[in-house]
Formats: sequence, C-alpha cells, structure tokens
Amino acid sequence: MPQQGGNLLLRATVFLLLLFVTVGYKVSTADGEPSQQGGTIVEIEINGSINPSTVDYIKTALLEARAQNAKALLILMDTPGGLLNSTKDIVKELLNSEVPVIVYVYPRGATATSAGVFITLSAHVAAMSPGTSIGAAHPVMLGGGQRGPGKPEDKKDDKSSDVMNEKIENFASSFIESIAEERGRNAKWAVDSVRKSVSVTADEALKKKVIDIISPDIPTLLSEIDGKEVKLSGKSARLETAGATTQRLEMSLRQKVVNILSTPDIAFLLLSLGSLGIFLEFYNPGMIFPGVAGLIALLIGFVSLQILPFNYAGLILLFVAMALLISEVYVTSYGLLSLAALACLVFGGLLLFDTPDSDLRVSKGTIAAVAISIGLLSVFIVYLGVKSFKVPVQGGFEGMVGQKGEVVSWSQKSGKVYIGGEYWEATGEREFSPGEKIKVTESMGDLTVKVSSYDDEG
Repeated sequence: MPQQGGNLLLRATVFLLLLFVTVGYKVSTADGEPSQQGGTIVEIEINGSINPSTVDYIKTALLEARAQNAKALLILMDTPGGLLNSTKDIVKELLNSEVPVIVYVYPRGATATSAGVFITLSAHVAAMSPGTSIGAAHPVMLGGGQRGPGKPEDKKDDKSSDVMNEKIENFASSFIESIAEERGRNAKWAVDSVRKSVSVTADEALKKKVIDIISPDIPTLLSEIDGKEVKLSGKSARLETAGATTQRLEMSLRQKVVNILSTPDIAFLLLSLGSLGIFLEFYNPGMIFPGVAGLIALLIGFVSLQILPFNYAGLILLFVAMALLISEVYVTSYGLLSLAALACLVFGGLLLFDTPDSDLRVSKGTIAAVAISIGLLSVFIVYLGVKSFKVPVQGGFEGMVGQKGEVVSWSQKSGKVYIGGEYWEATGEREFSPGEKIKVTESMGDLTVKVSSYDDEG
C-alpha cells in the first residue's frame, strides 16, 4: 500500500512538471511572438547639411541594420540641403539597400529641402510629420542665378554660367525623375521641385503622392506602415514594424568632426579668424599666441576646403582681404585699406562656396558678424595710429629734447656730456664747466645735441 501511494505521488509529480513545462513553453512563445515579430529598428537622425559625414553615417547605419537583422532603418530628416555628390551617394545606397529604409521628416517644423527631397523620395517609405515641408530642390548659384519667366536675356559674358546652370538643372531634374519613378511617386512634382523650386506642406505632399504617409510620432508611424509592401532588390517584401523597438545609432566622433568641418559657416569663421590672428601678430610682433592660433585656424579651415567644394574667386578675395589688413599695419592709409579689406571679405564670403556641386552657402549673418568685428578692430587700430601722431616722440634724437644730464668735458662751446646713461657730443651757446647740469634743447644729428643750463631759455 505505501509503495502504491509512492508510485502515485511520483506519477502526479511528473505529470505536473510536464504540464508546467508545456504551459510555460506556450506562454513564453506567446509572449515572445510580438517582440520577434516587431524586432529591432535602427534609428538615426540627420539634422543639418548633407555632406560626406552624412554618407558615412547612413552607410554605417545600413551595415548595423543588416548585422542585427533589423526590420528597417529609420532616418529622421531635417535638412536645408547639401552637396550634390554626397546626395548621389546616399540615393545610391538607399535604392540598393537590402534593408527597408524609412525616411521621416520629423519633428514638427522640420524641412526636407533641396538634397533632402532626393533622399526622401528614394526611401522605401517616405513619411512626414504634421507641420513640416518638402521641396525647393533647384540648384542655385550666385554667379548665374535661377532663371524664371519674364527674366531678360543675359549678356554674352554670362552665357558660360547660364550653360553650366542649365546642364546642372537638366541633370538634377532627370535624376530626381528617375528616383520618383523607381519608387512609384509623383515624378512630375519631383521635376517641378527642381525646375520651379516648388515646395509643399505635408498635407499637400500626401495629396500629390509625393510621400506615403503623415504621422504625428514614431510609434504611430511604425504601427501604421506595418504590413506595407515594399521592393527590396527587385523582390516584394512586407514590413513588420508593429511593436518594434527602435535603437538609436549616434554619429561616431570622426563623423561628428567631419560634420562640423563640413559646415560653410564654420569653414568661413576658421579662415577669417585665422587671418585675423596673423594680422594681430603682424600688428604687434612677439605676442605669439594670436599668430599660432591663427595659423592653426587657417590649417583647419583648409581641411574644410578639402571636404567642401569651393570657389577659387572667393578664396582669392579672402587672401586679398588678409593682405590688405596686414598692409594697414605698415601703410598710413587712414582706414582706406581696411575698408577695401572688408569689401573683399564680404564678397569672398558670398562667393566662397558658390559652386554647382553644392547648395550650401555661408549665411549672411555670419559674414556680417565677422565683417563688423574686423571693422571695429580696424577702426580701433586706425584710432591708435592717428592718436600716436599727437604723442611727443619718446625715442631717437627727437626724444632727446628736454632730457637732462651733466657736462663731462667742454672747450670752445663744444664738448662731451652724459645723458641717460650714454655719452654724447654736444654744443652750446656758452662755455660750461665739467659736472655742470645741462638739458638738451635740440638734436643736431650725427650723435650731437645742443644743450643749455637749467637756467637758460629753450
């Protein structure tokens, strides 16, 4: 009897263990299904210009998404535009991506301007947040400008720039049209965004089929696009984004540094401050710090010029501005050279990044701030120069007038005197005795001064 009870207890225990394991397996599987179905989405943010660091950032994110077998790559976009070559590289990466790419113009108030239009249209899913805008993809150059209806014919001297602008416009329009057609979006609007610089709000973009969806936030967006069919490497794939967890991928230190140096305002400030430091070193030799700091700033500024396409005319104008400022130290121009330097600085800043390969420019506010700062410094230096004319000479023969000393030897209205720790040849209107106190009344040249006693006039 006790043995049968033990067997029953053993069987009951085994049965309960099997039941617990089975139920636990089912529960764990049911609990794990949403996370496995949602998976991970790699998230990056582009908040600024499109440049080589942006290309590297997106490539790194795509590699990370593939390594993690992520459900998608989410790009939060807010950009004023950028470099044409960098935009082409990004578009190529997105069109050939094996991971679904979602470009989301976010948050409210963000824009996808110029290069941002190309990138948004090339994504598998193009989304916008309410209160955002997209468009104005026309390449702009100060030299040629943007042609429009009613604009008079340009002069013969501008024909070369017009031809260049037309080539760039034709390339950009055909490029964006091919992207829109590949993704099944409004190709006509895409071309108009290049040729006519049209820009639309999020609601208009959705109506015109420029984008796929408007969503207020990231969780809502991921929920709404779940199950959407996209094309990956020529094959149809279904998005599985509902319940997915986003994993933010930040820029590396190298990418951040390149991103900063790829900003036209930063590059212009480095070149301007570098020139200013060298100018101060010429104005007051031996200060060391302004010269060294200026040289370092110039070298870093040249690194920016290796990243950004620049206009040689603008760079030459900046060099001329620096040369004129240095000349102000040695030439008494009463500020005329400084005014010419400021003019070169302003025009150089406007033209420095005016190239067909970029729609980035130095902001007028930055140019104005630098010009005003250097202008005030120049005014101060000119003021000191004018003021110095009114200060009595403190050195040389002219500075000897009024100094006092004593006679060392004297004969026939000339002799040797000791003044300021030095011996001088001297002449006078009368005879002096050795040791008698005298003062200098006039510089005669050839290391000779004219003296008188303290009591004498002049």
